[in-house]
Amino acid sequence: MSVLVTGAGGAIGGAIVARLLAQGRAVVAHDMRAPATPVDGVRQIVGDIGDQAALTDELTQLGVELEAVIAAHGVDGSAALIDLEDAFVRRVMTVNAASLPRLLRAVRPHLGAGAPFVVVGSQAGLVGESDNAAYCASKFAVHAWALAERDDGVVIRVLAPGCTETPLLYAAQERFANAQGVPTQQFVDARRARIPLQRFARVEETAAATVYLAGTDGPRPRLLTASGGEVLW
Repeated sequence: MSVLVTGAGGAIGGAIVARLLAQGRAVVAHDMRAPATPVDGVRQIVGDIGDQAALTDELTQLGVELEAVIAAHGVDGSAALIDLEDAFVRRVMTVNAASLPRLLRAVRPHLGAGAPFVVVGSQAGLVGESDNAAYCASKFAVHAWALAERDDGVVIRVLAPGCTETPLLYAAQERFANAQGVPTQQFVDARRARIPLQRFARVEETAAATVYLAGTDGPRPRLLTASGGEVLW
């Protein structure tokens, strides 16, 4: 039995893969690009997350049975509302939200009864954020779909992490700072200060919370917020 991780080439996805391997679990990693260096214990699928037929074929060819799926893929959607272009919004919504039902349909034949289907959402899907409307909308859609969906035999769960130390986060912080006309470091320091824990999460922490939701050895919440206390629901 294996765990499928999408977005495995990203910072959080890569940390999730590493944690699963440390637990001795077999991993199938999906990403748009092949890794520079193959990893022992990981079978790789390269392709578009929106291509349901191709993913189904790849899983069939690998001959894997899945004990869990972790959807960790996603793209940044930060931009001022007035600057949003239709094509940009469509891409953010398609990759972050519309891909999920396609992914579920693709993996459903390979999932065992009661298998967890875990989605990495965001605290941005729980509260609105300035200059981040497209991303917030996509993550609100993720949470709404995942929490309302009912699929016999599959347990859908959502992690809503707060700020996690990734290149994606810092690139967004720089854009936010530029939009407000303040130095990036000043903006980042102020952002950290709003978090009761007074720091951003490490990727290993967000990965640990995600893998916890992918467990089958006891009850788990449908939605888990891991934001350092910034967002409690």
